[in-house]
Amino acid sequence: IFSPGIANVLQANYSALDTFLSELASSLLRQSPQQQEEDVKKGQEKTSIETGNFSHLYFRPTIQADAIERAQARLYAHPTTVEFSKRWNLPIYYQLRFAEFCKRLDKAVEGVCREGWTADVFTGDAKDGKKISDTFGYELPFFFELYDILLSMWKSDVYLRPLTHRFLRGAMQLIGRVLAFVKDGADGKIQFGGTDQQSEAAMDSSETSVVTPAYYWNERVEDIAVVSWELTILETCLTHDYLDYVANTVCPNDKESRQSTHNSSLELEEIRLLASEVLVECSQEFSPLVSHSWNTLIVDRLTKQCCIPLTAVKGVAATYRMTNRPPPSQASPFLASVLRPLKEFDTTFSSRTPPQIGDLWKQKIVEAVSLKYSIAVEDLIATVKRTEEALKSRKTRKMMAGGMSDGEKVKLQLLLDYRQFKNDVEELGLESNSIEGIVKLNQLTAEAESLLPK
Repeated sequence: IFSPGIANVLQANYSALDTFLSELASSLLRQSPQQQEEDVKKGQEKTSIETGNFSHLYFRPTIQADAIERAQARLYAHPTTVEFSKRWNLPIYYQLRFAEFCKRLDKAVEGVCREGWTADVFTGDAKDGKKISDTFGYELPFFFELYDILLSMWKSDVYLRPLTHRFLRGAMQLIGRVLAFVKDGADGKIQFGGTDQQSEAAMDSSETSVVTPAYYWNERVEDIAVVSWELTILETCLTHDYLDYVANTVCPNDKESRQSTHNSSLELEEIRLLASEVLVECSQEFSPLVSHSWNTLIVDRLTKQCCIPLTAVKGVAATYRMTNRPPPSQASPFLASVLRPLKEFDTTFSSRTPPQIGDLWKQKIVEAVSLKYSIAVEDLIATVKRTEEALKSRKTRKMMAGGMSDGEKVKLQLLLDYRQFKNDVEELGLESNSIEGIVKLNQLTAEAESLLPK
C-alpha cells in the first residue's frame, strides 16, 4: 500500500486514504440543524410515546462547524495519524513522476533537433492539443508538448498535496530546461537536422530515406520569430492561466475540496501568493531572451539580406557613362529589392510581434541599411566628380540628350533612388526624418533637385 513501486497505484492508494481521513470528522459529527427546536414545536416530527418514537428525549449536543474543524485538526495531530503519514514514500513517487515528465520533454527535444521546430512531437491527447492551440495560440508542437506536461503535473490522478513544493519546483526545472535549449540554439550551439556524416550516408545509401540537412536555426529569421512568439505566449500563460490552474488545484474554492487541504483559509491564500511569486519570478527570464532574439538576431539577419542589393549602387554610374541614354525618370530596379526582405517579414509576423518589442527592431534595420546605402552613394558621387574633373581637363566632356552630362544623370538617378527608398521606409511605419542614414542621403542628393523636370 505505502510503496508499491508503481506511480499510479501509489497515487490512487494515497488519495483514497487521504480523502477518508480528511472527511472522517465531518462523517462522524453532524452539524446541528438551526431550526431543530422550531420543527419539534410545529409537530413536524412525531414524538408520541404511543408510536414508539422517543427521539425527542435523546440528548442532542449542539455541534457547530468550528467544532468539527477542531476535531479534524485533533485527528491530524494524533500520533497515530502522524505515524501513518510517515509511512508513505512520497519522495519516491515524485521521482517516478518527474522521470516521466523529463522523458516526454527529452523525446520532444530530440525530435526537434532531428526534424526542426515544426516536428510533430506532441504525444498527448489530440483534444488537449487542440484546446491548447485554440485557447492559448501556440503554433509549434514542441510547445504543445511542454504546456501539456506542465498541466499534467497538477491533474487529480497525478498531483499529491504534500508534494506541492516539489511539483512547483519541477515545473520550474522543466521551463528552465526549455529556456536553456532555446538559448543554446540562439547562440548557435545546437545543430538541427542530420549531421554532415548522416547526410552523406543518406546520399550514398540505395535505400530511400529522408534526412533534414544540417543547419543552425538561429540563422533562419522565421524560426527565430516563431520561437520568440511561443515564448511570449508561455510567459503570459505562466503568470495568468497556468497560475490560476495551479492555484485552483492547490487552493480549491469549493468547500468539499477544501476539506482535504488540511489548511485554513488564511493559509490557502498564503500558498496561492507563494505560487504566484514563484511563477512570476520564473517568467522574468523570458523577456531578455525574446528581446535578444528580435533586437539582435533578427536585426542582424535581415540587415544582411537587405544590404545585398546595395552592391548595385556602383553600377549606376556605368549605366550612363558614355551610353548617350536619356535622363532617368524613375528609381533604379534594384531599389525594390533593398527593403523587400524586411517588408515580407514584417507582413508575415506583424500579428506575432511581442508587444514589448514594438518597432525598434525595424528602426535598427533601416538605420543600418540606410547608413550603408549613404556610404555607397557618397563614394559614387565622389567618383563621378573625379571623373568629371578628368574629362574637363582633357576637354572631352560632351553634353548628351537633354543637355545633361553623364555625371548629372547619375546624380539625378541617385536622387530618384533616394526618394523611392524614403517612401519604402515610410511604408514600414517609420519616421524617415529621424533616421541618420536617410538624412545623410538627403544631403548628398540635394544638389540634383535642380535637375528635376519643371
